[in-house]
Amino acid sequence: MGTFAMVFILPEDISLTSGSPRYHRNFMDIYLSQFSRTYLNDLIDYQRILKQRNALLKSLKEGEKKSGAAELDAWDRNLIPSALKIMKFRENFLREIESIVGETVSRLSGAREKVEVAYRPRIDVGDYDDSSTALDFFRQFRKRDKRYGTTVAGPHRDNIEIIMNGKPLREFGSMGQKKTVMIAMKLSALEVISAHLRDRAILVLDEAFAEFDSGRTKSLLNLLSTGGQVFLASADEKELIHFYDNIRIFRVSGGTVTEN
Repeated sequence: MGTFAMVFILPEDISLTSGSPRYHRNFMDIYLSQFSRTYLNDLIDYQRILKQRNALLKSLKEGEKKSGAAELDAWDRNLIPSALKIMKFRENFLREIESIVGETVSRLSGAREKVEVAYRPRIDVGDYDDSSTALDFFRQFRKRDKRYGTTVAGPHRDNIEIIMNGKPLREFGSMGQKKTVMIAMKLSALEVISAHLRDRAILVLDEAFAEFDSGRTKSLLNLLSTGGQVFLASADEKELIHFYDNIRIFRVSGGTVTEN
């Protein structure tokens, strides 16, 4: 972090399109932090204050404290500035990648699939500069916060809506479709990071072709050959033939790495 930018595409990253919203938040946090130190600092501040607010809520739930309204107001006034800035960064980031995701999915699928991605914040304030509305929103959830002993609303509950061909991808998409969109989102993040840093980020892929038919495999290889440094690991040498003119091949066997 802060030395050079990298985007990883790993088998477990399928959770971005098939798992819980926490993987959406991880996606936004990891890649926003790579090109915005301001975002990273706001995220650290938010998580620090949230931890202290949750500790207070837990003590209220367990009866160690009886009221806590004034203390919660104080924590909220500290929490809200970071929360609003995080949300604004995330919305702008999703707007930047949205069109790139759609175009990349179209290229990978042979124009058979249409995808839309949108930021869905847990705090509906409309104006990210309106701290008073955000404070009112937090107060509306106080009873539920105290009941559960934790903060139930905020950027730590945000979500990304992913729609493919008019239906939620998580519920209706096949494994191949989910992997296509996951890769498209990662490649879109790569483009946005590179544009902000004015330097090409490094791309690392591990077993990127599993669940892909030959058409999607060829389309992905074509996308990867358009520029930038790429590290690609595969157990199937045939998948790399397309790249044989402009790549270096290394074999790993028994813990030994040798170059072809």
